[in-house]
Amino acid sequence: ANGVVIITTKRGKQDTKAKISVSLSHGWANAIKKFRSITGRETAILANEAAYNTGIDRGLSPSDIKLPFADPSGMPTYDRNSDLFRTATLSNYEISAQGGNSNSTYYVGLGYTKQESVVKPSDFERYSGRLNYDNNLTSKLKIGTSINLSKVYRNVSSNDNNPKGVINSAIFVRSYLPIYNEDGSYARYGSFDNHLALIEHLDNNATTWRTIGNLFLEYNLLKELKFRSSWSLDNTDLTESNYADTFISAGIATNGSATSYKAKNIVYTAEQLLTYNKVFKNKHALNVLLGNTVNAVQEEYTSASGQGFATNDLKDISVAATKSGSASKSESRLLSFFGKASYTYNNKYTIDGSIRADASSKFGKNKRWGYFPSVGLTWDASQESFIKNINFFDALKFRGSFGYSGNQNGIGSYAALGLWSAGSNYLETAGTAPSQLANPDLTWETTRQLDLGFDFAILKNAISFSFDYYNKYTYDLLLNVPVPYRSGFTSFLQNYGAVRNSGVELGIQSTNINKKDFKWTTEFNISWNKNKIEKLASDITLGASGRNASILREGYSVNSFYLYKQLYVDPETGNAVYEDVNKDGFITSADRQIVGNALPNYTGGFTNDITYKDFSLNLFFYFQQGNKILSMHDFFLVHGGTQNNIGFIPRQLERWQKAGDITDIPRLTTYSGDPTINGGSANNYGGNVANMSSRYLSDGSFIRLKNLALSYNLPKSIIRNLQLSRLRATVSVTNLFTITKYKGLDPEVNAQSSSQNTYGYDWATVPQPRTIQLTLNATF
Repeated sequence: ANGVVIITTKRGKQDTKAKISVSLSHGWANAIKKFRSITGRETAILANEAAYNTGIDRGLSPSDIKLPFADPSGMPTYDRNSDLFRTATLSNYEISAQGGNSNSTYYVGLGYTKQESVVKPSDFERYSGRLNYDNNLTSKLKIGTSINLSKVYRNVSSNDNNPKGVINSAIFVRSYLPIYNEDGSYARYGSFDNHLALIEHLDNNATTWRTIGNLFLEYNLLKELKFRSSWSLDNTDLTESNYADTFISAGIATNGSATSYKAKNIVYTAEQLLTYNKVFKNKHALNVLLGNTVNAVQEEYTSASGQGFATNDLKDISVAATKSGSASKSESRLLSFFGKASYTYNNKYTIDGSIRADASSKFGKNKRWGYFPSVGLTWDASQESFIKNINFFDALKFRGSFGYSGNQNGIGSYAALGLWSAGSNYLETAGTAPSQLANPDLTWETTRQLDLGFDFAILKNAISFSFDYYNKYTYDLLLNVPVPYRSGFTSFLQNYGAVRNSGVELGIQSTNINKKDFKWTTEFNISWNKNKIEKLASDITLGASGRNASILREGYSVNSFYLYKQLYVDPETGNAVYEDVNKDGFITSADRQIVGNALPNYTGGFTNDITYKDFSLNLFFYFQQGNKILSMHDFFLVHGGTQNNIGFIPRQLERWQKAGDITDIPRLTTYSGDPTINGGSANNYGGNVANMSSRYLSDGSFIRLKNLALSYNLPKSIIRNLQLSRLRATVSVTNLFTITKYKGLDPEVNAQSSSQNTYGYDWATVPQPRTIQLTLNATF
């Protein structure tokens, strides 16, 4: 109900000879910045300092304090960070052929892609093929088909906020601890696995087959009236097999652990369109469209697991000592009717209107249908005589629209039904229990949107400018609203809440130089967006590792950070001082506040295209400003000594050490004071750095040269001798440089992408690499 996205694939042209195209590409990728840890000696010094300060805080005399390391200078350093990264390779090969005769056209293409991650040991591989065929059976009847087949293989290790991921297992362990035990086995510390064991014994294989097929028919009922019927199938089959052998912690405790997961997703779509196009007396243009869409989605999931294997060479679940499994199936349907009419008078004034009626099986039986009208106006002022007489504008157009759209994404197939689930067993008797409350009035999440804009061009179209203003108000949000525990549930899915997004977008295009052998064009765009939650039943806290550092609160933006605000570190004591919001003299959870959000104030891009004879250069810059990033990396690794089994990063060395030091990192101590942060004075001890404070929040603004590409078209005199029609060579670099104050690996980062409304977290996330790629395109 949000509209239709039309993806136009390559198709052949009638009455053309066969054209064969080949594209060969190979590249190398490296991490721009890498994780860093301090040395074993520095770690021991910090551990001694934390122990000493803690003893003094507890009232011990210096002579009674026992330091964990008698001689820090003798502590070794084991580098785990360098084991993570590699120079990753990527390759892409494509070949296609297209053409057609007087009645039919064809396009056939094959592709292969292989890409490694810059962090070991993940990689990706894809095979793809496409066939498009159209045939004019008669002067009025045309049929066509598109078939796309792909196979994707992934070998992926778990990272981001997984404590047993390969990144965390490398960066969290103290650097003086050996990687191997004395007997040569993998060493493990605390809750972390051995990073080399995870790299060398990864057995996480996922294969996805996807088939997309479309068959359509077009019939010209009249010269101006056309009927199109389209039928498509999108089938995805995923098979994933994981085996944790007895060399990694997940398999040690169970003597080997295996899981198998199969998912099947089928989307059926049938669409019927009737279009009418007619121009009357060269002044009146009418375009009318009527359509109907039927969409059905079927999902099936099957999983199995087994534990206890005789040997690591036998990985099938069928030979496991204990086995278990589960399966599920769901189906949803969408029925839509829509119509649109557009009328243009004298190429100057256009009015168009549309309406959709959509019914989804996901919603309650009382309110399955949603109705979404819209209207738009356009005035091409450049066609007016009084504008032409000014002789200034080459183009001038004003436009505006207002309408409604609906959304059903983010909820399950049976979101409105009261559900029961099995598994509530008593002794040896199987049982069921309620698992979801019914909501027969659950309905569409709706967006009301106003758009206003204008475009103009001057100086013989050398400079063009566009301006857009939008105001989107989304209401009847599909949210899990908290309910009293006495109901037997914690939340209830319903339509409650509203959020507004409003802003402006500007775009400028210019032709700076346009000579015979030299041309330079520039494009610049920038957009500002303001987000505000207009209505919410109550605050909803979310976040990583149970810290609930993000909050949804009425009157504020989504993705807002809810933290203790650290004012400064007391230069005399080295203790962190937090803002006492309610002025009660204590720092409690009531003093947490919104201190920023992950949404930027504005984003934009800047592109330059320069051509000189057969050379062309493209430079694309991307920037954003004002967004905040919560570094969970700093939260865990600049911990002040409170985490006994966790190491430090160099930023910890900037801590307060003696009276007069000016820094934002408190002194090292594991003592949280008496009273503590959960009922303590506003002048807290350094040990309280383990709490989520604004100290871990950073400005994520940046400007990045996202892409630089230099291409060369070989002269025609050369390619003729090679019996080619075109030969183009390109060298491109992505993420060449970034200007930012953010101290993490990558300002374009989010470790919580799978969690709604918790954007802006950095936690052991693989950074975007710098990639150098060579590409050769040839056409026969």
